[in-house]
Amino acid sequence: MRKVLLLVLLFLNLSVLPSWSADNVIIDRISASKAEELDIQIPDDVPPGFHAVEIEVYDDGGTLSTQEIVFCKNLSGEVHWDNKCPDVTELWAYEDLMKIKEREKLPTYSPAQEPEKSKDLQVAAFAALAALTVASSAKEKKSRDSEDQSEGDDKEQEDLASVDSGKLALIQRDPGRGDLSRTWQNPFTDESDYLFVTAAYKASGRSPLLARTLADGSYLRAILGSFAGFLYPIAALLGLAALINVGAQAMAPALGIILAIVVVGILDAFAGFTAAAIFFLGVFITGHMGSRHELLTVAGLMVIFFAPALLASAVRPLRRLVSNGEEGWERITDYALAILLTGWAVEKMVNALNGLASVQLAITYQATTIAIWSAVLVGMRIALEDVSTYHYPVRLQAVTAQLQDPDQYQKIVSLMIKTFIFIMLATPFVGFNIQLILGTALFVFPSIANMTFAKKLPKFPNVHWLIPKGAFKIVAMVFVGFVFANWVQGQFTNPQTFLKWSFVILTFPGIFFAILGWIAKAPEKSWRADKNGQIAYRILGVVIFLLVVQIVRGVDLTSWL
Repeated sequence: MRKVLLLVLLFLNLSVLPSWSADNVIIDRISASKAEELDIQIPDDVPPGFHAVEIEVYDDGGTLSTQEIVFCKNLSGEVHWDNKCPDVTELWAYEDLMKIKEREKLPTYSPAQEPEKSKDLQVAAFAALAALTVASSAKEKKSRDSEDQSEGDDKEQEDLASVDSGKLALIQRDPGRGDLSRTWQNPFTDESDYLFVTAAYKASGRSPLLARTLADGSYLRAILGSFAGFLYPIAALLGLAALINVGAQAMAPALGIILAIVVVGILDAFAGFTAAAIFFLGVFITGHMGSRHELLTVAGLMVIFFAPALLASAVRPLRRLVSNGEEGWERITDYALAILLTGWAVEKMVNALNGLASVQLAITYQATTIAIWSAVLVGMRIALEDVSTYHYPVRLQAVTAQLQDPDQYQKIVSLMIKTFIFIMLATPFVGFNIQLILGTALFVFPSIANMTFAKKLPKFPNVHWLIPKGAFKIVAMVFVGFVFANWVQGQFTNPQTFLKWSFVILTFPGIFFAILGWIAKAPEKSWRADKNGQIAYRILGVVIFLLVVQIVRGVDLTSWL
């Protein structure tokens, strides 16, 4: 009889499964006498928070009675049947968060409360960093003109810390209709051109990101001349509107204001930066940036305001002159991947705000809406770039600044700044501990290696084929990242411990691909050079695009195994 009872209890323990649609878990029906002896075991994958178990009991007469047992699981993975978990705050609904107008009244948040969401953010972050790395030493340095034209086609792996903000190609072409129009003869056009070209050139010696931001609106200046500056007063007004909307607090403004800033930011990243800078200064001057979490909240919003256009240009070239069928295929790919991946990245940026702020923000419920808007606007931005490329080529070349290559000193300073930012953004998710230090050290290791010994390593021709490139790099990094993260998650019942070690382990795929890049020797002839290679390339491109679609939809590719 004892064995039968133990078997029943085992079945009951296994039947307690987490529910994603509700907080209740239904246990198999048992007799009243056996219920008294029941030792309920909560599965490890139940997330931290407040839950309830409902027990259905039949007495000897067949009468059904139910009892609900409430419990909570804290951030350390411990179950408390007294339903007291001081370190856990219940996740609020969107409607409730929208009613709160003061940051101090917002409910607290810890990434460990949503381990699956935090794991997804970590995997996406490392995959995005890998996809945005600059050309590596594995390939011989091309001339600037060749590099600009093929920008985005064959970016090789360098390291996870060297994120490229995307170059703007210099298009050389005979004058088009726009070059013969009067739009660029607007007053102060020469002064505007000189100001932005000079500022971008000088800034490139110290801050490539700032220089790229200043140069982002060159296509609009090519089309409209000085009238392209109409975006800047609009951006300034939107920055003030965002500041007033939140009472100068470190909070996200209303959705309409955010979308309006995203519009001007994608049309011209410097306009988005203008709105973001006004918002930042307003929060700082009014004294609402007194904590690290408030600073990170504003920093996260600033990235959403002005970075999507830079992100899109780093994923695929915004400009491309199509002269044959192969380049036409690449241009279609530019549109498809830039739109998809920009929307995907923006959604992850918005979803990360809770972790950065350490409070629950209503904007995270609007992540999909902001992502869709960003994706559509990126498509419009590329179309406008095509207009300037084909109809204003002479003007476009005149207003596009040729940026300086950073010297060794600037690279070191840049790496130090990136490392500091990396630590600041990772600390809310990982905490300040040995895992943060170890993960950061692994993160910057490829950059240090590239500055020292990586170029001296021997090169092997066959290794080149093992390095994923372009969109396939994102697919590979997401797939491998989930394999690693799922393995780490299975080793720990404590969500906080899992996130700490997941942060460390997820640096390994990037380091592995970086090492392959150091020892790879580019082949003398591309496999896409002949007709069969082009056909295979297009078929594989469609397959990879479909995989990217699944990633954007949130599908875990490892579940297919």
